[in-house]
Amino acid sequence: MALVNLPRVPLGIFPTPVHPVADLAGTPGLRDVLVKRDDLTGFSWGGNKVRTLEYVLGDALAVRADTIVVAGGPTSNFAALLAVAAAGQGIAVVQVCYGNERGGAAALALSKRAGACVEFTGSADRSSMDERAAELASAMRADGRRPYVVPRGGATPVGACGFAVAGVELVSQVTEATVVIPVGSGGSIAGLLAGLAATGSGIDVVGVSVSRPVEEIETQVATRATECARLLGITGTLPRWRVVDGRGPGYGGGWPEADALAGALLEHSGFVADPVYNAKALLWLNGHRDELPGPVLYWSTGGALAAADELTTEAKP
Repeated sequence: MALVNLPRVPLGIFPTPVHPVADLAGTPGLRDVLVKRDDLTGFSWGGNKVRTLEYVLGDALAVRADTIVVAGGPTSNFAALLAVAAAGQGIAVVQVCYGNERGGAAALALSKRAGACVEFTGSADRSSMDERAAELASAMRADGRRPYVVPRGGATPVGACGFAVAGVELVSQVTEATVVIPVGSGGSIAGLLAGLAATGSGIDVVGVSVSRPVEEIETQVATRATECARLLGITGTLPRWRVVDGRGPGYGGGWPEADALAGALLEHSGFVADPVYNAKALLWLNGHRDELPGPVLYWSTGGALAAADELTTEAKP
């Protein structure tokens, strides 16, 4: 892969470990699971988005951007991590959130603490964030500034490169497995597919969509994986993959079954699962484990901030 030609800001500690877990939650569907611990990426509070951030921030610095305009809701782990990392590089950050400002989200508080300017679109439609980010960037260019626009989750071909590296990293740790990974904006799974294509491994990938309809996100993943592979000069065939529906009531928390599983995970094995991504993906895995071939590896993406938000909300009288 042509990664040596791409600008990168080293942030994380890699490789993250693969832990064999005999029993995650006291349920048959989550026994004898391998867990890829991307909650332990080592920068700030960690999470899988550190991989994405290394290449997004590297690209922004390479084009001499003076401001990063990022689309990310109040609970966006990626947007908060970006604000912290960009502050260390002297780049201003404008974070565009959907809806109206309301208190409570730890990720948003950390973005502000790192110096990000936060703007709300006033619309509940999350696509309004990308639209407003483009408008702000256009106005900045007209004023002679050099903005760098980052869509939700850093889901760009450049951002996916971090997970292309993760795909190669995984093959050095596991030779056979079905990988189950939460899917939001689709950048992580797209990069993972591109990276696995470079290895020619027999690893299968199942993405559990937590926010978008399966048909919509499958198309986006396929396009981004192909674009990432092209960027890196990868000519191999993508591994077998599919996306399944794990949305439940919709994006965010508030799914009783997923919340109950998150509690069982914490009590049984000390595993922290956030309500937006990991609890939903693990709930799907718990119910479909028998359908998956070979050893199963669950890709833990982090999300401790969202988990803390959920518990704090539950604790309020």
